[in-house]
Amino acid sequence: MGPKIKKFADASRGKIASMEHRLSGVLRPIKPRKEFVHGIAQRIRKTQQTAFVDRIANWHLIAMLIAGLVSLAVFLAVLGRALLSLLDKKRTA
Repeated sequence: MGPKIKKFADASRGKIASMEHRLSGVLRPIKPRKEFVHGIAQRIRKTQQTAFVDRIANWHLIAMLIAGLVSLAVFLAVLGRALLSLLDKKRTA
């Protein structure tokens, strides 16, 4: 490490240390209300369980939707092919 970089790093450390010292005197820790903490904890627990249960419960619906969309795509492809075939026969006749 070069002497300029070392000098810059030391100056930065000094600035950071002085800023931390000032903030430690200004900022005081606070204690949230127990009801608030309890409510947040309940929401976190409930959200995780609900999301997991919903994923398990809805995979049948998602599978059916995907199968339906694939079937619709195949049907439209066959219908389009049939229409093109009919139009082509009319042009040649």
